[in-house]
Amino acid sequence: MKNKSICFVAPEAYPLLAKTKHHSVGGAEVQQVLIAKELKKYGFDVSFVVGSYATKLIENVDGIRIIKSSSRYSGGKLNYLLTLFALFIALRKANADVYFLRSPKHLLGVIGFYCRFKKRKFIFSSSIDYDSNLKHIRETESNISRILFFYGIKQADAVVAQSNHQRRQFEMNFGLNSILIKNMQPLTFSIPSKELPPVALWVGTAYERKRPHLFLELAKTIPFSRFRMVVAPGRGKKLNEAIEEHAKEISNLEYLGFIPYHKINEQYARASILINTSRWEGFPNTFLQAWANKTPAVSLEIDPDEVICKNKLGFHSSTFDKMVKDIKLLLKNENLRREMGENARKYVEREHDIKKVAQQYAELFQNLQGKRWT
Repeated sequence: MKNKSICFVAPEAYPLLAKTKHHSVGGAEVQQVLIAKELKKYGFDVSFVVGSYATKLIENVDGIRIIKSSSRYSGGKLNYLLTLFALFIALRKANADVYFLRSPKHLLGVIGFYCRFKKRKFIFSSSIDYDSNLKHIRETESNISRILFFYGIKQADAVVAQSNHQRRQFEMNFGLNSILIKNMQPLTFSIPSKELPPVALWVGTAYERKRPHLFLELAKTIPFSRFRMVVAPGRGKKLNEAIEEHAKEISNLEYLGFIPYHKINEQYARASILINTSRWEGFPNTFLQAWANKTPAVSLEIDPDEVICKNKLGFHSSTFDKMVKDIKLLLKNENLRREMGENARKYVEREHDIKKVAQQYAELFQNLQGKRWT
């Protein structure tokens, strides 16, 4: 058997790989970088195709080959075609046995075509629930993006789901038998140092679907408690500026702006609860990072496979008024916070430990490769 090589197609992953400053860090990129670093320990050759803000056409960081795609989609049909052409060239440079895509899904078509043409294996991994939501794709994606998505997902040799809900959606909407592999989380063994008075933390990118303005409303509604906000501007510059300006007017809210992934763990360790106000998610990395630090979550709408409720990892509030009550209860009740925090840590150790999940990915890649080489 020749060397086992895997290429992760992740346009926004370069800042995580090179630890450079950038506008945001997404959960999809975090997971791919974590997977890649673990797979290197299994002897895989790993490469990444990233966006145009990489500093060199090809570079090596910690044993991972990084290939720059020279164009970056900035709107318009011509730019879209140039982006896809540049991606095709980068895929050829990677020359991998297996290609892996988690986000963005509009690249599915060109990667699927490349892998079919070159007889390589292709894995698509869902990063958010609406990846498997047929109605959402039909209503929100452009015609060309929708066509490429439907074509590309049919070319995938394996589709990975983050939750049983996503698995059911893929089967119902696309007739696909996807594989459940949960998100992974590194585990440290230091004891989190919680601040007093307790802090309610929000971490996310300035996207409308994350609804950061609701966190501001929570802070105003509970004025005698402490709130802290970590916001990556992403491409929502106007929304980010509006959130920052509004935050200055709220005396019990501390706005920290963007903190790189490799420095963010301290915030989860110091916080007493994590707040999630999103409308759409997959399985939030923020949940796992908080729970690994014994920090329970209070979530407005997101509770993948109802793990929060089933395992008592915090509260799934469902309504804003109920969320206010849940936050007040947790901030006041130290014993309940501690109990839910312990549950959260045990849950991550049991279901999302990085070594256990990496083993599942290693087996998936090896099985795909074996089908071609034996």
